[in-house]
Amino acid sequence: MAQYLVTGNLSSTETREIKPFLTHPEVEFLHTGPRRDIFALQRRPAREILADLRRGKFDLVLVGNTFFPYFNPRKNLFRNVANLAGKLAREPRLALGAWLARADFPAQIVGLDFEDSFIIDNARFHVLHRSVCYFKRELPQNPCNTFLYTNAKTECNGNVLHTAPFRNWLEKLRPVSLGIDDATAAKLASLEAKKETDVFFAGDVQNRPNRLAGLRQLRQLAAEGFMIDLPEGRISRDEFLRRCARAFIVWSPEGFGWDCHRHYEIAAASSVPLMQTPTIRRYAPLTDGEHALYYGVEGEHLAERVRQALLNRARLAEMGLAAQRHVLQWHTHGAVGRYIIEETKRTLVAQKGAK
Repeated sequence: MAQYLVTGNLSSTETREIKPFLTHPEVEFLHTGPRRDIFALQRRPAREILADLRRGKFDLVLVGNTFFPYFNPRKNLFRNVANLAGKLAREPRLALGAWLARADFPAQIVGLDFEDSFIIDNARFHVLHRSVCYFKRELPQNPCNTFLYTNAKTECNGNVLHTAPFRNWLEKLRPVSLGIDDATAAKLASLEAKKETDVFFAGDVQNRPNRLAGLRQLRQLAAEGFMIDLPEGRISRDEFLRRCARAFIVWSPEGFGWDCHRHYEIAAASSVPLMQTPTIRRYAPLTDGEHALYYGVEGEHLAERVRQALLNRARLAEMGLAAQRHVLQWHTHGAVGRYIIEETKRTLVAQKGAK
């Protein structure tokens, strides 16, 4: 059986980069960051895992957010030195991630980037360079944009294809979704999907202009007599999921990135996610009019889409069930992990055939 290793400073993204692999028994974890509670995921001491890595036990090494001491061209010399010294003083183990990303070992490298930004930070270039595939959550529709402003020559995306090594890295980029953990997906799929409200939304709108505009439109719909569920204040996660399941439509606006756990939670609850027009390349996307509703941020398009969709609530119920089937097939963490591994293996076969 093939063996895989997932590694990186997993605490920096709330372990997002390892969650797709938690259900895979053939995957081991090596945490190089500061959060001690994550070390429990390591079934063996780091020295044993590293020894197996040198011996070639692992077929693929999936590298998340590793610390790497590099000169950031967007910062001055003092800030670069202070940044390096501060990180190593707080957590010397971060040096392990720096070594791991540069060391020569037999396994193939796979890059995992679940960050909110659509730009690949310079600190990840060493992983991207060595990767067979680089899976990026917020992959721009024009992939050249992921290298904008990373050096003086890429202040315009038209220069990216004229700049080595960016033009060679583009073909490594793959979309990936945040997805939903398998246990939550199963729990939501088992909820009674009795629809009682037309639209539900709960979330932070402070300093979010796109959300403030959408919230105003939802309140207008409520004034027109639609059943709009807008709870005051914070609600528990269980209550949030329960209200998702009882709504025909759940508004899921863009957050720090376009992709969001909420998209998949809503669909798993057999409700229809209402999302902004995508700004990224998506893996196994929820299709407009089949699994989801998309709206433009211009004018009153959100309200218009809701009014139109609620003319046929029976169709919305069918869409919710289709969305649930789609997420259970493609966007559970188990499914996302299989996609990452299988897509990398397919790429390796294609590269071997091209030689």
